[in-house]
Amino acid sequence: MGVGRFAGFALDQAAKTIKRPARLLTLAGYQLFDHDRPTAAWRCLQLSRALGRPSIAENLLAANCLYQGLGRPGEAVALLARANARDLREAEKLGIGASRYRVLDSIWVRHIGHLGIADYVVKLGILEGRRLEDTILYVPRGTPIANRFLLQEITSHLRLVENPADLPFPPDAVQALHYDLFAPRLPDRTTAHYWKLAGEVYARWYQEGRAPLFKYPSEMSEAGWARLHKAGIPRGAWFVALHVREREPDGRASNINAARNADISTYFPAIAEIARRGGWVIRLGDPSMTVLPALPNVLDYSHSPIRADWMDIFLLASCRFFIGTNSGPAFIPPIYGVPQVLTNWWPVAERPWQPGDIFIPKMLRTISDNRYLSLAEMLSGPFGWCYSRRYLARNGDVHVENNDAEIVRAGVAEMLDRLAGRTSLDPQLAQLRARADRLYESHGLAGSAQLAAEFVRRHADLIA
Repeated sequence: MGVGRFAGFALDQAAKTIKRPARLLTLAGYQLFDHDRPTAAWRCLQLSRALGRPSIAENLLAANCLYQGLGRPGEAVALLARANARDLREAEKLGIGASRYRVLDSIWVRHIGHLGIADYVVKLGILEGRRLEDTILYVPRGTPIANRFLLQEITSHLRLVENPADLPFPPDAVQALHYDLFAPRLPDRTTAHYWKLAGEVYARWYQEGRAPLFKYPSEMSEAGWARLHKAGIPRGAWFVALHVREREPDGRASNINAARNADISTYFPAIAEIARRGGWVIRLGDPSMTVLPALPNVLDYSHSPIRADWMDIFLLASCRFFIGTNSGPAFIPPIYGVPQVLTNWWPVAERPWQPGDIFIPKMLRTISDNRYLSLAEMLSGPFGWCYSRRYLARNGDVHVENNDAEIVRAGVAEMLDRLAGRTSLDPQLAQLRARADRLYESHGLAGSAQLAAEFVRRHADLIA
């Protein structure tokens, strides 16, 4: 950040704090939450909220603290339902309570995964018969944008507004009309958790036989293949994209999100399986990630000079399938119709949305007697939702256990066989998967991805 931009940022933050001094408590709560101290964070955030009306970002932080930090999704949604009701009252005072507009605020563009999640909002609008231009993505100039190429792709299916003067309502009405990232207000005035809502949208989309909305531009695809060829991948080769979350973008490996991290070395047997079958693996990420050793048929794109925002999306949209963890890149392949093997998936209650995907959740093992929790136990709060390893250990007597290398390799081999048409009927496997489906449904959880065959067989006694 340049000196001028930093000075502007500092002045903006100071002005916000002067206007709302309780924001200092919010900042303290954020730091505590980020450092995996959700109980103390929630105390700060409660006090901050009691001292004045919170912003969209502050509401989202409080909801995430309840949901990710303490494993209390019902309370998180209830908090945002109250905020949505307050926003609706404000909209009615402004005379726009019945507005046809659905407004996505700038939070939706700050992370690549949030941009990918906007796909479900577009699909929901189509299913509702909403005009594309009535869904507005409001991105004031100067807003940090995770991937500008993906932003261009997304805005081909909705209306992008960057200048406040171009809004069809006063800029002050954005909060009143905003469609919350975590728990949006629906036309019937109810509030829904986005994971459940998106799962239902995708289930209906596929039941109606609808195709993906996005197709990577052919001219950009040619440029992408040219770069891959220059990097050593033969023309005509097929590849699998891989992204394993290891740490935060700032390099930290231990914080509230660490439960979603994994060890890249446990993916080496899966990489070897792909190479053995003639494919290539392109590892995505950024230069802060662990440098891969020399491996056959592998391009460590995260440390490559060919990195670019459009190239990131090309790889995610053009791979035979994607291997990943619960991180931003995992929300991009599905919008282009690319299947996935989602590994080290956490939290377990967030069952991935796409029916063509395979997923392998992490397991919970008790600290006191070293046993695995059953799937039913894991889907119960706070276990099903909580990211905080500290809270789970102290309040739930469990630690989060990563997938081992063999179960990751087996999941990848299953996808390779499926795409090659080599699938066999296994009545016992089908029965176990159906049992797992019923467990998710009995807990009111959405999502259509299948548990990996090796996971189901290995933990058959835990799926009851």
